Amino acid sequence: MKHQYNRVVVLLNDFEKIDTLLERAINFSKEHKTILEILYVHEESLFDIPDFFLSDEKINENKIDTAKIKEKIQTHLDAFNLSESHAILVYIDDTVNRLLTHLTDAEHTLIIATCNKELTPTLIAKTPYTFWIIKNDEVKEYNKILFTCDLGEESKKFIPMSQHLFSSSSIHLLYDYRYILETIALREDYLNVTPITLDVDVQLNEAKKANALEKFNAYKKEFNLEGTFIEGEGFLEDDVSNFIKNDNFDLTIMYRKDEDFFSSPSLILGLVKNLSTDFLIY
Repeated sequence: MKHQYNRVVVLLNDFEKIDTLLERAINFSKEHKTILEILYVHEESLFDIPDFFLSDEKINENKIDTAKIKEKIQTHLDAFNLSESHAILVYIDDTVNRLLTHLTDAEHTLIIATCNKELTPTLIAKTPYTFWIIKNDEVKEYNKILFTCDLGEESKKFIPMSQHLFSSSSIHLLYDYRYILETIALREDYLNVTPITLDVDVQLNEAKKANALEKFNAYKKEFNLEGTFIEGEGFLEDDVSNFIKNDNFDLTIMYRKDEDFFSSPSLILGLVKNLSTDFLIY
């Protein structure tokens, strides 16, 4: 299959991991024949700017010289002997709106970036792009990839896309089954209100779990993947986080969907914040 991305964008807010991001982006762009762009946005409230990026005539005014920043980025690109055409764009402040204004074709755009505790939550929550978040620059190739799924239609779209993007890697499916009572019987005992689990609820839970397991096994067979079906008992974020840590995955793939708690931005952001794996977030 052919994946949907025709543009890969390196999003920079500083120069801390620029070589790692450029290497990933250049390799991806060459392999999948995409447009390559570098978008540098200096957030004045978050990052200090080196003196050599200040304009000579306006150094006392602390004004950034965008030409110097472009030259600096180009020197890093030159180290990769890049022959393909590319664009370098430099802006001041408002990363979210810079992306939304410049990258109007969100469906076909892949953004490669580092994790920033101030910017990443906003980017994931308020923009529609696919983000490849690099947290571990020591990993050059992904040996173990975890794909968390909710058994919805998005899974059937993104699983084969992930297999195409990372064709040489092993992808493992994870589904965390949870039974949520739609109707809860209550018993009032003075000031205490205690939920009652009825036999019919237990039977309904077992039936739903069996149905979910059957569907999960069908997914594994359809996409020829190994997978793990777990029945969550604690917090969802803790279950998924512990699974990823225990099996030492290099990359975690998720997709965000506001109405589903297994794919919610809040869950994704919690995992991105607390885990050391790279993330691909559709």
